[in-house]
Amino acid sequence: MVRTLSPLITLLIIGGICWVSLGGQESPADLTYANPQGIHTLDPARMSWTSDFRVALNLWEGLTTWNPEDLTPTPGVANLPPAVSQDGLTYTFTLRPDARWSNGDPVTSADFVRGWRRGMEPGTGMDYTFFLTDHIVGAASYASWRREAVSRLVPMSRLAREWEIDTNQRRLLEDTFGTEERDWPRTHQDALQRHASLIDERFNRVGIAAPNAHTLVVRLVAPCPYLLDLLAMPIFLPIHESIERLRSRTNDLPITEQGLVTYDPQWTKPDYHAHGYGGLVTNGAYRLAGWHFKRRLRLTANPYFHSAASVQCQTVDMVVHENVSASIMAYERGAIDFLPSMSVPYDHEIAKLAQTGARPDFVLTNVLATYFLNFNCVSETVGGVPNPFLDRRVRKAFALAIDKAQIVQRVLGRGDRTAGSFVPPGVIPGYEPPPGLGHDANAARALLAEAGYPNGEGLPMIDLLYTPNDSRIVQALAHMWGVTLGATFNLRGKESRTLADDKINRRFMIARGNWYADYNDPTTFLNCLLTGNGNNDSGYANDAYDTILAAANAPRDTAKRAALLRRAETIIVEDDLPILPILFYREPIALSPRVHGLFPNARMWFPFRYVTVTP
Repeated sequence: MVRTLSPLITLLIIGGICWVSLGGQESPADLTYANPQGIHTLDPARMSWTSDFRVALNLWEGLTTWNPEDLTPTPGVANLPPAVSQDGLTYTFTLRPDARWSNGDPVTSADFVRGWRRGMEPGTGMDYTFFLTDHIVGAASYASWRREAVSRLVPMSRLAREWEIDTNQRRLLEDTFGTEERDWPRTHQDALQRHASLIDERFNRVGIAAPNAHTLVVRLVAPCPYLLDLLAMPIFLPIHESIERLRSRTNDLPITEQGLVTYDPQWTKPDYHAHGYGGLVTNGAYRLAGWHFKRRLRLTANPYFHSAASVQCQTVDMVVHENVSASIMAYERGAIDFLPSMSVPYDHEIAKLAQTGARPDFVLTNVLATYFLNFNCVSETVGGVPNPFLDRRVRKAFALAIDKAQIVQRVLGRGDRTAGSFVPPGVIPGYEPPPGLGHDANAARALLAEAGYPNGEGLPMIDLLYTPNDSRIVQALAHMWGVTLGATFNLRGKESRTLADDKINRRFMIARGNWYADYNDPTTFLNCLLTGNGNNDSGYANDAYDTILAAANAPRDTAKRAALLRRAETIIVEDDLPILPILFYREPIALSPRVHGLFPNARMWFPFRYVTVTP
């Protein structure tokens, strides 16, 4: 194939980018792909990055997995369909008898119980614990009980060691144990022993049961139409029993002195052998053969995988290039076969090459992800200044005042789609979101005047929080709002970590946001705006919205459910406007013509077991 290189190569040369081989003695992998950062963690209970998911879902297999083309749920370790009770609350899964770990051990239902339990334990569970606590009977109660105990055991352990604790922690202990002088080492040990003795009994109330080695019974709080999709996520993966060799213990108790469940963090390494540990054991199509931190990770085919005979791609390398331009140059040289990320300042040029067909190996993929703005719906003032966005008329005026097509086509030019809804259209089967609001400058000015700010008079300076990568979008938005509404702005660019803290504490009037779907259902977006949801940065609360979403859990009729979800979404994108959708991402990827069976998809997760690579 003849490649059109000139615009891309010119940009790379101007940037002074060069590629340096990683070297090493191993033969090249069948498939090599690049990642812009190293793996953050391979612990399924703790991961939250797409790049980590991409590796984990090739190393492990859950009860379900995904079709490589459209990500519909397909059988994994469990046979499908499961037996489901008439009320939709109890699922009974039968595990396939030929499921094996990478050391040859059979995969059992107890391995799933172990993995899911880690996901809800303080000390191991992290960002995705809510998938368990929101859906499984007793999981929220168990996790809350454990967290409450840890909140007491942590300061007690400090006092037992004669360390200082802060006033709030001391008050908590005094409320529980009194204010008199006491033997804190003994008090701590008694409390730890008593709590440890109750842990298993309390966990047995959670709706996960393994009546035998090949049966797993799951009881739900409410019907969950997308459960089979959800169960393929990392938080629901099984964990091999060998991990228990590396569990932290205190005086033979299976918890730390703070009451936490923790493991030696090296447990995910393939060559770690402390305490007789045999290295990472997984049950997916691949096993972890090597991991050089921030350099390379190698996967090799798992000979014990139940469908090992069908795995054609025997070795996969993930190489790390923190400079994405370097990975593009490596791809052009033929050293890399697949680029799942091409996020560079000249991505509009890459999009143009893909759109014109000049580079058929560059593909623009519609991703199940939305870029939007949050309006602060709850704070009376921000930085001592009255917050006008408490009034939904102001929010709606700002939404109507912008021309999103100008932003997508002229400001960015990356091939993204304009967004009227929160849920991207045409991606989730059976669901079409409402259109949302268009551009109407006259209606915007009329609403702003109705809210008490004619021509922007009396409107305070608007505090707008963004990251440096958003600067072109933010400048364009501020200009449009200034021209149409007479608004003025304090533009505050911050790195993502400090920006997140400002959003959590609602130190903003408008703040950038984006959301990448976790599963293929509208609720992965819509639940973000439920009252009290941890991702609800706007602080939005509407009982009607919450009630409609709750009702959408019940219907077995998919059309009725879709209608309820559309009603809920209409509230947030056409009526109340707690968020302002701007665009739906289209991610450019590069895929060598040598690679077959690797399909661009809406969540950018790629099972390599279906891939073949020609010479």
